[in-house]
Amino acid sequence: MGNERPRYWFPLALLGFAQLAVVALSVGSRRSEGWFAYVPNGDGGMFGSVQSAGTPLTAVSAGAIGRMDNWLFAVFAVYLGTVLFYALRTKTMPWWKVAAIAVGGLVAIALADLVGYWEFELDGDTRSAILLTVGLVLLAWLERSVLVLVVAAAFVVCAVVPPQGQLALVLSSLVALAGAFAALLSRPKAAAEEA
Repeated sequence: MGNERPRYWFPLALLGFAQLAVVALSVGSRRSEGWFAYVPNGDGGMFGSVQSAGTPLTAVSAGAIGRMDNWLFAVFAVYLGTVLFYALRTKTMPWWKVAAIAVGGLVAIALADLVGYWEFELDGDTRSAILLTVGLVLLAWLERSVLVLVVAAAFVVCAVVPPQGQLALVLSSLVALAGAFAALLSRPKAAAEEA
C-alpha cells in the first residue's frame, strides 16, 4: 500500500472524459433558444399574450434551461464511478455502506442542484460548475492533495471565466485530464518518502 500511486487520478480522468462525452453528445443538438410554445388560457407569461380565434395564448420560451444536454447525468456518473472505484480499491467496506454512500450522494447532488435552481436562480452551467468544483475540493480534502486543490481552482476558472458552453467544457475537461496525468506520472508515496 505504501508503494501506490495516488488514487485521485481516476476521478479526475473520469471527470475529464465525462465532460468530453457531454461535448460530443451535444455537437449535433443545439439549445432551443428561439423555440416558443403557446399555452392556452395564459396570464401574459414571459413574452405576453397572443389572441388566436378567441382563445388567449401565452408565449413560453424554453431558452432559460441553460444546461447542456446530459450534464446532470454526467455529474451523477462521475460520482457513482468514483464511489465504486474507491469501494473496489478498499475491498473492506460492506456493500450496504457503499450503496448508502452512493444513494446519499446522488440525493445530495440532486437537492443541491434544485436549491441552486429554485433559491439562487442559477443557470444549469453555473450549477454544474459549482457542484463539480465542490466535489473536487472535497476530493482534495479527503486525499490531502494539493494537486487536486490546484486542479479545482483551475477547473472553476476554466468553467466560469470563458463564455459558458462547449468551450468552457473543453477547457475544464483538459484541466481535469491534465491533473489525472500529473497524478499518474507522480512518484509513488513510498519512493517519495525514501528520497
